[in-house]
Amino acid sequence: MERARTASPDALRLSAWLPYRLFIVAARIARPLETFYGERFGLSQAAWRILAIIAERTGASASEIGQACALDPFAVSRGIGQLVERGFARRATARSDRRFAAVSITARGRAAFDEIASLGRVIEADLLASLSSAEREVIDGMLRKLEGESARIESAGWRALQERAGR
Repeated sequence: MERARTASPDALRLSAWLPYRLFIVAARIARPLETFYGERFGLSQAAWRILAIIAERTGASASEIGQACALDPFAVSRGIGQLVERGFARRATARSDRRFAAVSITARGRAAFDEIASLGRVIEADLLASLSSAEREVIDGMLRKLEGESARIESAGWRALQERAGR
């Protein structure tokens, strides 16, 4: 019978690992919104993210959308297709380069986005209500730093992390 080893004191504990804790908070607050837009509009998570991007940046290309949403090209293509099929977006191919398509939100898409966004604002307000004004400023600054550092970590890749870990 094999015996379980005791974790070393410096072992990663998932429940205390910052990226996991951030993920858990994000997942918990995303679920009610995801259930709503899924049931109400038949949207996938990718399609909702794309809708939110084109609500801000009409005429965005698929690659711009993928970068903004952190989605792979296949998920972007499927999400755009879902939005076009439901009449929430339109895709226009550039005359000079048939590979480039600009994606724009439609009036129907804008109405759906506004309805979903109103629930998103309620979620955000509930979260922020648990913080003082000073804590809100602190967390905003911290998130800006974490966003920048996470971008640096992502661009450096796993090999750089492994090298720093001494492996």
